[in-house]
Amino acid sequence: MTIVFMFFSAVENGQCTDAGVQLKDLIGIWKPDTTDDMLTSVIKFYEDGTYRIAYDVEEIETRPIDKGQIRLEGEDINFIPSESPACKTNTGKYTIKKIEKSKFEFTVQEDQCDRRRCLFGRKLIRIQP
Repeated sequence: MTIVFMFFSAVENGQCTDAGVQLKDLIGIWKPDTTDDMLTSVIKFYEDGTYRIAYDVEEIETRPIDKGQIRLEGEDINFIPSESPACKTNTGKYTIKKIEKSKFEFTVQEDQCDRRRCLFGRKLIRIQP
C-alpha cells in the first residue's frame, strides 16, 4: 500500500501566500506608504503582541498617542488600546494583506478612532526592523 501526501499552496502574482499574517511579519516600525506632505503617524509592533503609535519615530517609546495589544485572526488584526489619549477605549478591526515582505495593506472594517483610521486606512511600509 502506498500513501501519497499532497500539499497545495495558494499562489497570487507568482508568490506563495498563506491564510494570514503572523506576528513575526509585523515586528518593527511602520509608516504610511505615501509621498504627500501631510502629517502622519508611525506604529511599532513588538514581539509580545503590543503596539505603540506616535507622531514620530523618536516619540514611540516616550510619547505614544496610542498603545495596547493586537490580536491576529487569519487576515484580521484587532487593536485593543490600553493607554490611548487619541483612541480612548475604542478597539479597531482591520483586514491586513501582505503586499511584499515589508509592505502591508490595511483595510478598515470598523474603528471609531480617527487617528488610527488615518494611519491604517492605507498601505504601510517597514522603516525599521
